[in-house]
Amino acid sequence: MKKHIVLLFTVIISSLVAVQPALAQEQQQSPTLVLISNVNIFDGKTETLQKDMHVLVEGNLIKQISKEPLMVIQTDNVSIIDGGGRTLMPGLIEGHGHVMFASDLPKLLNQDEFEQGIHAARRVNDYLMQGFTSIRDCGGNSFGVKRAIDQDIISGPRIYPSGAAIGQTSGHGDFRSNVDGHPFYDGVDNGGVVNKWKHTLIADGTDEVRRAVRDQLFRGASQIKIHTGGGVTSFTDPLQAAQYTPEEIAAAVEEATRYGTYVMTHSQMNNSVVASLDAGVKSIEHGLVLEESTVKRMAELGVFYSPQLFLPLQPTAGNPMFQDPIQQAKLKVVAEGTRNAIALAKKYKLTILWGTDCFFGSAPYSAFTQEFAYRDEFFTPIEQLKQITANNAKVLALSGLKNPYPGAELGVIKEGAFADII
Repeated sequence: MKKHIVLLFTVIISSLVAVQPALAQEQQQSPTLVLISNVNIFDGKTETLQKDMHVLVEGNLIKQISKEPLMVIQTDNVSIIDGGGRTLMPGLIEGHGHVMFASDLPKLLNQDEFEQGIHAARRVNDYLMQGFTSIRDCGGNSFGVKRAIDQDIISGPRIYPSGAAIGQTSGHGDFRSNVDGHPFYDGVDNGGVVNKWKHTLIADGTDEVRRAVRDQLFRGASQIKIHTGGGVTSFTDPLQAAQYTPEEIAAAVEEATRYGTYVMTHSQMNNSVVASLDAGVKSIEHGLVLEESTVKRMAELGVFYSPQLFLPLQPTAGNPMFQDPIQQAKLKVVAEGTRNAIALAKKYKLTILWGTDCFFGSAPYSAFTQEFAYRDEFFTPIEQLKQITANNAKVLALSGLKNPYPGAELGVIKEGAFADII
C-alpha cells in the first residue's frame, strides 16, 4: 500500500491507497515507517483531544500511539514529521458522492466515457487535496476510476462504488430526454447517455431488479443504490411518487444481502422511506420530509441517515441545477421539511452521516464548505467531525463481504486502524 503525503498549508494529508501487487509485496518485505510526533489527536469518536501525542505508522496501518516519545532509527524507509502541536485526525469521508458527474450537465451529455473518466480523475484529486481519503460513491460507473486509484495510476481517495443507481422507468434515475428510446423497447443503446454509460440503470419488475443488482455486484459494487421515490432534479416523476413496488425493493435487498452487503435508497418523502424500511434497507439518502413515527422506527432498526443540507437550504438562485419551475416547486417542499427532519433525527439519536451529493459541474471545495456551513445551524463542529469520520466509516464497513478495503478500520485514529490521516 503506497502513501501519498501532501503538505497542504499547515495540514499534513496522508492518503493510503492500494497499489499493484508487486509494489505491495515489496513493501511487505521492507515496510515504510512514518513517525509523527508532538500532535494533539482527534480520534473520530471522542470530543476531548489527546494532547502531546506521538503516532507511528508502519506500512498502511497505525502501529503505535503513545504519550511518551517514540524512537526510530533514521533510515531510507523512515520519515519523521514534527507535528508542531497541530491536530492529527482521521481522513475525511464523503458519505454521498458522485465522482463521475464531474461536468456540467450539457457537457456531460456530449462526452464519451473517456472524457468523463478524465474529468472524474480531476474530481477525485480535488477530493484528496481537500483532505478526503474515502468516498462512498452513490451512483455512477466509477469502477474504472477506482481501479486506476488502487493501481496507483492516479491519485485519489478510496472509493466504495455503488455502480449504476437502479430505478424504474420514469423514475428519478430515468434521465432520458423525450426523444431518447427506452432500453427495453428500443435497445440498450437507446436509453440516453446517462443510461448508456451505465451511470444509472432502468429496471422494472423483480426479475429485472435482481438482474441489475447482480450485475453491479459482479462489476465490483460495494453496496447497491436504488431509487424508491421522486427527486428534485428530475422532471418526469412527481416528488411525492412512490417508486418501485414493495416486492421490487425487497428483491434488491435480498440480492444485496446474499452477497453480504446492503442497499441504500434515494428517498426524499416519508412514503418512500417507509417502503424502504419495510424492505430492510439500511441507509436512507436525503429523507428530508419525514414523520416522527418513521424517524423513531429508523432509530429502532439502526438505519443510517444521510441528509445533505446545503442543497435544500441554499437560495435557489445559487444553484444552476434548480432553475426550472418544476425543480423549484419540488425543492420548496423538501426545504420546508428539512429542519423538522433534522430535529427528529437528533431527538431519536440517529447515526447521521455527512455527505454533499456533489454532482455535475459544482466545484467540490465549494460544496464541502457550504455543507459545513449549513450544518452549523444544527450541529456543533465536533458533531460534524464525528459525522465525517467515524459515522461515515460505520456505513462503509456495512458493505461486509463486498468491502474493497477489508482488514482494518477507517475513520478513527487507533492502533491497528488504517493510517488515513490528516
